[in-house]
Order: sequence, then C-alpha cells, then structure tokens
Amino acid sequence: GYQPDQTILHNLHITIKAGETIAIVGPNGCGKSTLLNLIPRFYDPQSGCIEIDGVDLRNMRRRDLRQQISVVTQDAMLFDDTVLNNIRYSAPNATSAQVIAAAKQAHAHRFIEEQLSHGYDTVIGPLGGRLSGGQRQRIALARAMLRDPALLLLDEATSQIDPESEQEIHKALEEFVRGRTSIMVTHRVSTLELADRIVVMDRGTIVDQGTHSELLPRCKMYSRLYQTQLREAA
Repeated sequence: GYQPDQTILHNLHITIKAGETIAIVGPNGCGKSTLLNLIPRFYDPQSGCIEIDGVDLRNMRRRDLRQQISVVTQDAMLFDDTVLNNIRYSAPNATSAQVIAAAKQAHAHRFIEEQLSHGYDTVIGPLGGRLSGGQRQRIALARAMLRDPALLLLDEATSQIDPESEQEIHKALEEFVRGRTSIMVTHRVSTLELADRIVVMDRGTIVDQGTHSELLPRCKMYSRLYQTQLREAA
C-alpha cells in the first residue's frame, strides 16, 4: 500500500511462465496498475516478494532489471525533443534505420512522415503536447519495440488510439508479444484476444483467472466487466 495503514494489494499470488501473455482486468481502483508498477520496482512490496527466475527483485540492481523491461502506459512519457530521439530513448545506440523500423512496426511511421512538419526531426513539445493522445501512444509503442525487451508491460497502452489504427496496432502487438513475456492491463476486448490467460482482479486481489470462454460463464466479476466497460471499449 501507499500508506502504512492502507493495503492496496493483499493475498495475491500469481505465476507467469516465460513467453506467456497475461491480460489483467478489473474495476477501476482494484490494484491493476499498482501490481504492474511493482515489477520494474517503481515500488517494492511491504511483505511477500516478486521473483524472476527465482530471484527476488530486491536482490537485483534496478538498472539491470529495467534493461530487460519496456513499459507503455496510458499517459506516455515523452520529451520536448525530436520524434527520432523520443523513440531512440529506449536504445540510445540504435541507428536511424532501426528507429524507423520500430516506428513502422508500431504503425507510427505514416503519421510521422505525412502529418508532422519535419518528419522524424519534428520537435513534439513538452510531454509530447503537440501530438494527439493516440500519436503519443504509438510513439511510446515504437520506443518499447525498439528496445526488444524480455518483458513487456502495457498499462492501457492503446486506450487513446482510434479504431482504424487499433486494428493495425493489434496485428503488430500480436506479432510482437509472441514468445515474449507480456503483461497487459486493458479494458479492450481486442487486446484480450492477444492473451494466453486473463487475470481478474477486485479489491486488491485475484478473484479468478482463465481464458475468456472459461471465465464468462463462471466469473460474475468478469461477466459484469465484459457486459459494461469491456464491450463499450470494443
């Protein structure tokens, strides 16, 4: 928890296999993003532990841990710099050709070339303020893909992307997560289709997990989410 007397996550246990794609769903405020933030050690648990290959994350240097991870959030963190440098931030030694390849993979290349005045040399303003929300998310996805991480964390990473672009990005993500350990917090049905397993959270713990077809008839929380916010976001 963020306060000593208030627990956000409790009695939570999950094992994720290497190469598995997990989708986490649940009502707002149930602890989904908090769980994701523990993995790169933005916070450490107050009890219990998180392990990768049997090693407690607290016994790993943050730098070594984070070099294996790409994180894309709903509010992409971009800088008052060029598009090229914003994408290359995750891999400073990448060539321009590699940056452009990542942008193409994230379906960002077309809008960069056609809609931005100076293409990849366009300065995008503080926090990327000269771009739309969907454009910022595609830049952030390109940055994540350029790094080619062992572990991919997506927290509502396509929430601001228009339906037409989402179909293209869905295809890109389908290819990118294959064989890569990926954890996705999402409200979108299309993103759930990428998951090997769906984890349902409520009030800081896991209430069920399984495939869509397994969860829909047996998990009231999942069924309720699917009927409301998940289908509305589709």
